[in-house]
Amino acid sequence: MKKTPVAFFLSLVFFLLTSQTVWSHASVVEQSPMPNSQHETSPEEVKIRFNSEVEENFSLKVFNDLDQEVDFYSPTISEDRMEISVQLPTLENGVYTIDYYIISSNDGHVVKGNYHILVGTKTDETVGPGLGNSSSNDKFNALELIIYLLKSMYYFGLVLIIGWIIWWQAVQEYSVDIKRKYILWGFVFQMIHLLGLISVILIQMDIFTSNGLFFTPNFPFDTDFGFYWLTSLVLSLVGFLVLFKNRWIDISWLAILVFCKSLNGHASAFDFTYLSATFNSIHLIAAGLWAGGLTFMVIYWRKHKLYVKEFMPIFSHHAFISFILMAITGTFVTLIYSPSLLLLESNWGRFLMIKLILVILVVAIATIIRFKLKKSTTKVDHWIKIDFSLMLLIVITVSVLTFLSPTP
Repeated sequence: MKKTPVAFFLSLVFFLLTSQTVWSHASVVEQSPMPNSQHETSPEEVKIRFNSEVEENFSLKVFNDLDQEVDFYSPTISEDRMEISVQLPTLENGVYTIDYYIISSNDGHVVKGNYHILVGTKTDETVGPGLGNSSSNDKFNALELIIYLLKSMYYFGLVLIIGWIIWWQAVQEYSVDIKRKYILWGFVFQMIHLLGLISVILIQMDIFTSNGLFFTPNFPFDTDFGFYWLTSLVLSLVGFLVLFKNRWIDISWLAILVFCKSLNGHASAFDFTYLSATFNSIHLIAAGLWAGGLTFMVIYWRKHKLYVKEFMPIFSHHAFISFILMAITGTFVTLIYSPSLLLLESNWGRFLMIKLILVILVVAIATIIRFKLKKSTTKVDHWIKIDFSLMLLIVITVSVLTFLSPTP
């Protein structure tokens, strides 16, 4: 029984490693007029080019120094869908703000920012270096707090259903009562995941539409991120019918779910997408194994203490392996996302540090639990509850990290 979760884990990893995809996330590579540039005469157009495809619905606006929107003409997107532009009327002398908001076709993430230009030479106004490219991705408000809570529900359901399916391979050797309750809890976690997934999709759609962006009738099939949303949603619904019945169906279901999640996020926003998505997948599976086993002990401790005591040494062994994998994959993904230490000064970097602190606390608690197990002590239930609480805090932190952008 001890080898079963490991074999299941390795089977999932094999499924993921046999898939290959290389994409890149949309980021600005060229701007005309340039940020902080000065122009003797009014520029004829605003043009912004990205390093990958963006959605046909975009927002590109120009505001004068009174924060009044300037009327423009012919908003267009290039044939390769990597460049957006608008034709400008003759601008009076002054400082103008160029504001853009687009959706990356690959991962569905928003790329937004603004910069300033100066028109005319007979003016006392200047454009300083502090008024260059900027983004409001890191601003917090009450709406974003709700978004984080709903995303937390999604990630909580996601890691639990992953871990619950993995540990099902071991629990099948327990009593009928244990297995019946286990499947019932699996249904609960599936429901949490489904509701969280629907919430995340609706939130993202609302963010798009609230910024004046609307999708074509064939969405989500005309976008990569829309396709993965739809696949995840269908997969979640199908899971209620097929899970906990056949080992290979469970492996296939989990592999597709993790594959979709890993490619519908920050992983597809950078170079080495295949590598970062693979690391993310392994990280997610390892996290699920840890979270699922921990949740099993919390749920069953009170009425099935003997089974939990039998389970704890097995869990401790696999949790140790999981944390090694999470440490390795997490480090590589962080280096891909944040090769510069300056990025750690952003909100994304700060929450990454919070996650690191929480992980260190989890390792400390796990060390205490392993020590007590070796001493054959039974007073570990309160340490398990502390470990479970830290797991919830990590899930919340991860939900914030996925909302914030790791790009400068």
